Amino acid sequence: MIELIYVSKAQSRFSEAELKAMLVQFRKNNKSKGITGLMLYDGYGTFIQVLEGDKQKVQSLYQLISKDPRHTRVNLLGESQIDKRSFPDWKMGFKNLADFPMINLDGYSDFLVQTDRSDYLEQKPSFALELMNYFRKNQATDLDKG
Repeated sequence: MIELIYVSKAQSRFSEAELKAMLVQFRKNNKSKGITGLMLYDGYGTFIQVLEGDKQKVQSLYQLISKDPRHTRVNLLGESQIDKRSFPDWKMGFKNLADFPMINLDGYSDFLVQTDRSDYLEQKPSFALELMNYFRKNQATDLDKG
């Protein structure tokens, strides 16, 4: 099993409706492949995503993502073998940092706005968790600056 992390820039900003439709589609597709993970969208066109699962399936999905015309500058940040998933319960967690009201959407993750993280994430940090925390810290700082 591997964990793959990438960042990409959207060709254009996505509307709330487009993001909701994408989230539903991604969750369905990933569940059928046994892939879990976390996807973050900053509201300005930048995505960062962690994919976890069978090596061949995750790499195949990443290749599809790399060729998706909705993305530009798809950059692999890391790929490593893992024994345990960092996001086992999230078929695809999602947080839009532009404050779209998506909290009631199935698959929505409020990871970035939590003041205290769950014990299992704190006790078992992985590269993905460290990256998510880095993203959270820097996005909050950037957004505070206006």
